[in-house]
Amino acid sequence: MNRMMCAVLCVVVLLLAACGGQPGQSAPAASAAGDAAAGQKLFEQATIGKSSGPGCVTCHSVEPGKTLVGPTLAGIATDAAGAFTEEGYGGTAKNAADWLKEQIVNPEVDMVEGFPAGVMPNNFQTELSPKELNDLVAYLLTLK
Repeated sequence: MNRMMCAVLCVVVLLLAACGGQPGQSAPAASAAGDAAAGQKLFEQATIGKSSGPGCVTCHSVEPGKTLVGPTLAGIATDAAGAFTEEGYGGTAKNAADWLKEQIVNPEVDMVEGFPAGVMPNNFQTELSPKELNDLVAYLLTLK
């Protein structure tokens, strides 16, 4: 009986250790988290996606005031923090990360003033994997 009790206690201790964290805390959703370093590498590629379309760096600078085909993304994390609450916003995002994802996969939902519609590809939803999209958003969230 003592061996059985010891075995049960060991299993319980191992299960608790495997769960980790503090009481009341929940683990972050793995699918929502991205790797900023991997996202930066993806951003800096000349081509991106399954069909090797033009990469982000081809059209977007990360330097303040440097405009290429599309707007500079310098400070995009700061902009994204409030963009989904602005008057006239027609998307569904409720936070900065979701707004950035929405801008990547549906760029015409919240157009930047002075840039024409139809220039940014609108096929990144199918061209990028969910992991690539999350990595890219994680990188963009570092651009404050």
